[in-house]
Amino acid sequence: MATHNWKFDFATSEPKRTVVDPPGFSGLKDVASKNQGNRGPVVDNELLKVKKAWDVALAPGKQLPMQAFMLWMSGNSVQIFSVAITAMLMFSPIRALMSMSQVFERYETPSPVKVSFMNSKLALPKLTFVALQLLTILFGMYKLNAMGLLPTSHSDWLAFMDPKTPLEYAA
Repeated sequence: MATHNWKFDFATSEPKRTVVDPPGFSGLKDVASKNQGNRGPVVDNELLKVKKAWDVALAPGKQLPMQAFMLWMSGNSVQIFSVAITAMLMFSPIRALMSMSQVFERYETPSPVKVSFMNSKLALPKLTFVALQLLTILFGMYKLNAMGLLPTSHSDWLAFMDPKTPLEYAA
């Protein structure tokens, strides 16, 4: 019986290799020697930071269709559900605008020279972020107007004027 093929000697530092490497396999020593000379593709961190800032800036625009659907589903009557959704829609962009500097600070590169806002690489993403947040607020203003909660007529401001009476009602 030939049992010597199944004996392993762990005391030796390098095992005997009787099996040939498969085609396309490069040993660990070959990989280590190749990586020492070549560091791989050069990655521009500034470009990556600007791309991530654009992703953050466009995120409110991706939420607009869902928020519009929620506003439509809540209806135009004054109920606790529709008022709560409209309040959430109005206050979340205001909170986001108040914390805009914290949102974009990790994408800014510190420089010894003071750079003006318009010369910054993050000027357009920040302006886009502000515009999309203002658009969200405008959605909320439209919803408040549709619910009749915005004071838009003279009788809303003056106590001595009677509200307009509609000429006809549709049921």
